[in-house]
Order: sequence, then structure tokens, then C-alpha cells
Amino acid sequence: MPPKTDPRDWERLFEGRRRRRGPLRIVMIALVAGILTLGLIGAAPFVLDQIETSRIIARQTQIASQTREARATAQQAAMQSAIPTQTPSPSPTATLPSAPTSAPIIGRAQVINGGNIRSAPRVSAETVIGQVCVGDRVELLEEQTIGENNRWYRLRVVATADDCVPQRVSAGTEEWVSATLLSQPEP
Repeated sequence: MPPKTDPRDWERLFEGRRRRRGPLRIVMIALVAGILTLGLIGAAPFVLDQIETSRIIARQTQIASQTREARATAQQAAMQSAIPTQTPSPSPTATLPSAPTSAPIIGRAQVINGGNIRSAPRVSAETVIGQVCVGDRVELLEEQTIGENNRWYRLRVVATADDCVPQRVSAGTEEWVSATLLSQPEP
């Protein structure tokens, strides 16, 4: 009868030898590595899409915030200009000042694509005053072409259509709009 083996003998007998790795272990390692690689490749478009979506949302939030701030500033300025100031009554010899003349109108148009109304004829976040909406009627006061086909109009909003966005400007606002937002000017 063979002697009983002690588990400690196993470690003593095979202590200096390297353990063999068979072909099954190599296949398993290659399979796991392949699955991980395919998972990373498959997830890349999803991750890139999520990054782009978060950038777009952050940009829209920034524009909305700047528009809200600009509108609040414009409303505050309008409220301050609406506060009556005490002026001395004119003396009998003084002449009354003439009413301010409005800018000459070079045409009329209608907003066909809603978009930004700006303080200057250039696209930049700091120039956004508010929004014009589809159906708003405007009077064109000045035309300016920047570059080859980049036409801008300084205009006055005459009438507003239905409420479309909270950042929309009110009737009477005079600022710049890209010609791409407007219908063909009428005399």
C-alpha cells in the first residue's frame, strides 16, 4: 500500500517548478481580451455622442443665460428711462424742442426664420439681445453687407406674432438681424 501523501509534501515536491499554462488558458485569455476590445470599440460612438450632446446642451444653456441677462439689462434700462424726471417748465420765451425724428425706413419685411436679434451686425454671443419669431413684422432702417454675401439689417420690430420664446423682444426694439431671417424687403 502506498504511503499517504501529505498536502505539504505537494508544495515541497513542486516548489521549484513553474506551473504550465495549457492551450485552453491561452484561448481563454485571447477570448477575454477580444471581448474587452470589441466592447471598447462598440462603446466609443456612444461615448462620443454623449460628449457632443453635453457640449450642445452647455452651449444652449450659455446662450439662454446671456440672452436672459441681456433682456434683463434692456428691461432695466427701459424702466429707468420710463421714470419721469422733474424738468423745469419752459419759460414763455423758450421754444419747445422739436419731436425727435425717427430713422428713415428703407423697407418693410416679415420674419420667416426665428433667430437672434443683435446689438451689432456680427455673430457672437455677447451681441445677442433677444429673439425675433416667425411672423414678426419689421421696418428696415439700415442695410449693411459684411464680406461677400453676409447681409444685415438694422430694423425696428413693428408687430409681434404669437409668443414663441420667453426671450423674444417687444415691439419697438431697434437692433440688427441677419437677412437670412427675413422675407424679401418691400418698399
